[in-house]
Amino acid sequence: MSTLSTHILDISTGKPAEGVTVHLQQDGNTLASGVTNVQGRIAAFVPSLPAGRYRLVAEIGAWFSETGRDTLYPCAQIDFVTGEAADEHFHLPFVIAPGGWSTYRGS
Repeated sequence: MSTLSTHILDISTGKPAEGVTVHLQQDGNTLASGVTNVQGRIAAFVPSLPAGRYRLVAEIGAWFSETGRDTLYPCAQIDFVTGEAADEHFHLPFVIAPGGWSTYRGS
């Protein structure tokens, strides 16, 4: 089974986004939630992730509001699929700014 981690980096400041709530979902159900640490990271959501289709949802709107900035996007979400490969790790970062966000597959 696979494992999953994430981090959130605010490219408008060059700093990690601490205190952002991120949800792991499948078929509209929340499987786990976490809050980014001082480094903007969540090391693990669940001990193992079976093969399937999932969604990570980061509540970035609340974070921008708390830091005194407006954003068009209340959340950012990454839809992804895990395969049958044993011991595969997925690191899916969010790169955010008030005017947009992006992702990539990290390591």
